[in-house]
Amino acid sequence: MEQAMAIVDYAKPCMDAEKALKDAHNAVLENNFDAALAKTMDALVSVRLMQGALRYMKEQNEKTV
Repeated sequence: MEQAMAIVDYAKPCMDAEKALKDAHNAVLENNFDAALAKTMDALVSVRLMQGALRYMKEQNEKTV
């Protein structure tokens, strides 16, 4: 029986992190530091999700090599 390959999305968290950082930058330009801090936290969460997806992809790739 064939084993199904899981699809792990690393690109969406990457794009979410980029947007959050852009929003943080814009908030700083508007002197809205509370919003900037919130957006940097959003970026960190997205980066962590991306890191987990990449780690999983690496592990799966090493199993097939």
